[in-house]
Amino acid sequence: MTTIKKIILLALIALMMVGCGQQKFADGITKNDFGVCIYDSCEYLIGAHGYKGYFAHKGNCRFCKERRQKELEELIIKLKEK
Repeated sequence: MTTIKKIILLALIALMMVGCGQQKFADGITKNDFGVCIYDSCEYLIGAHGYKGYFAHKGNCRFCKERRQKELEELIIKLKEK
C-alpha cells in the first residue's frame, strides 16, 4: 500500500471514530435536547436539534414579565396623578 493510501485510510478511520459519538453543546446539552439559561437578566432557551445549536429568548421570560408589570404599575400611578 502506498503512503498516500495509508494516510487516507487512517484519516477515514479517525473521522469515523469522531463522528459516531453524541455531540455535546454548551452546559452539557446533547443532540435533540434543550435547557434554559439566564443571560443579561433574561431567560434563553439553549439547545440542539440534530447537529445545529440554537439560542433564543424565551417568550415567557419571568424577568421580562416582572419588568413589564413594574412599568405598567408606574404608568397607572402617573395616569392617576393627572
